[in-house]
Amino acid sequence: MTTSGAGRWFGPLMVAAVCVQAATFAARPMVSYRAIEIGAGNLGIGLVTAGFSLLPLFAAVSVGRWVDASGERGAALLGAALITGSALALAVARSLWALVLLNAVFGLGHLLSVVAQQAVIANRVAAGGHDRAYARFTVFTSLGQLAGPSAAALVAGGTASGGAAQVGPALAVAAGFGLVAGLASLRTGGPGPARGRAAVRRFPLRGTLGQEGMWQALMTSLATVSTLDLVLAYLPAWGESRGAGVVAVGALLALRAAATMASRLAMERLVLRYGRRAVLVTSTVVAAVTVAALPLCGPAAAVPVVALMGLALGLGQPLTLSWVAGRARAGERGTALALRLTGNRLGQVLVPALAGVVAGATGVLGVFTLSAAMLAATAGLAARAPMSTAE
Repeated sequence: MTTSGAGRWFGPLMVAAVCVQAATFAARPMVSYRAIEIGAGNLGIGLVTAGFSLLPLFAAVSVGRWVDASGERGAALLGAALITGSALALAVARSLWALVLLNAVFGLGHLLSVVAQQAVIANRVAAGGHDRAYARFTVFTSLGQLAGPSAAALVAGGTASGGAAQVGPALAVAAGFGLVAGLASLRTGGPGPARGRAAVRRFPLRGTLGQEGMWQALMTSLATVSTLDLVLAYLPAWGESRGAGVVAVGALLALRAAATMASRLAMERLVLRYGRRAVLVTSTVVAAVTVAALPLCGPAAAVPVVALMGLALGLGQPLTLSWVAGRARAGERGTALALRLTGNRLGQVLVPALAGVVAGATGVLGVFTLSAAMLAATAGLAARAPMSTAE
C-alpha cells in the first residue's frame, strides 16, 4: 500500500469485503432455487434477478455523493444491516413479488457496502497503486464468492429433505455473513485523506462521464458483471436440465470463484508484463468464448470451461475499477465508482429481463449466447479506449 496507516483499515476492510460477497453469492443462487420451488420458471428467475439491481439503479449516484461528502463508514454499516435483514426475510418468503422486493432491498445493501469499500481504496491509495490495491481487494472478494456458495450448498444439501427446508437455512447463513460484515465495517472508513479537504467539490455528472475513456470503462464493467449475474442466475436452470443437483451447481460456482481468485493473484504480474489493455481485452475475449460454450457442456465438460471462465472474468472487475478510479478526479471518486455500479445495475436490470424473454423462447443456450455477444462487443471498446498513462 502506498498510504500510511493502511494496517488500521485494510484488514477490517478485507473482512467486510469477504463477508459482503459471501452473503451475496450464498443468497442469490438460493433465491433462484426458491423461485424454482414456487413455480416461477425462467421468466420469474429473470424478474427476481433484475430485482436485485432495481433500487441500486436509482440510488447509486446519491450513495456515491454521500460517500464523497461524509465518508464511507455510514454507508458500509447501513449496507450490512440491509443485507442481514433482507436475507432473513428471504428465508421465509414464498411469493414471486416478495422475492423481487426483498432481493431489491438486498441489492441496495450490496450497493452501499461495495461503494463504501471501493471508495476507501480509491481515497487512500495513490493513483499509481490502484491496480495493485484493487487486485488485492478483489482477491478477498473472490474468497467471499468462494465461501458463500460453498457454505450455502453444504447447508442446503445437509438439511432434511424438501426444497423449502433446504433454502431457508442457506439464506440464514447469508444473513450471518452480513452481520459479520457490519461488525468489521465499524473499523473501516471514517476520517481519512478524502475528508481532509475543507469542502468537497461536487463535480457535475456530465463532467465525470465526459472524462476520456470513462464511458468505455463503464460499458466494459457492465458486460462483465451482467455476465456473472446471468451465470449465477441460470446455472441452477442449466443444472436442472443436465441432472446436476444443488451441490454440483454450488461446486461449479465455487470453482468459478476459486479460478477468479487465482487470476486476481496473478493480475499485477500480468499487467506489469503485458499492460492493462492487453490483459483486459484478452480476458474479455476468452470469457466470451467460454460463456458461449458452457450451455453445450455436460456436467463433466463444464468443469474446465467454468474454470477458464472464472480465470477470464476475474480480471475484468479489478481492471475496470482501477480504470475508473484512475480517470476520476479527487473529490469525485466515490461518484465515479457509483456511476460504474449504476451502469452495472442498469445491465443487471435490463439484461436479465431480456434474458428471461430469450430463455422462454430459446432456453439457457440463448441466455449464454447473449452474454457472449456483450463481452465480445466490449472487448472491441476496451481495445481502443484511453485508460491511463500506464496501460
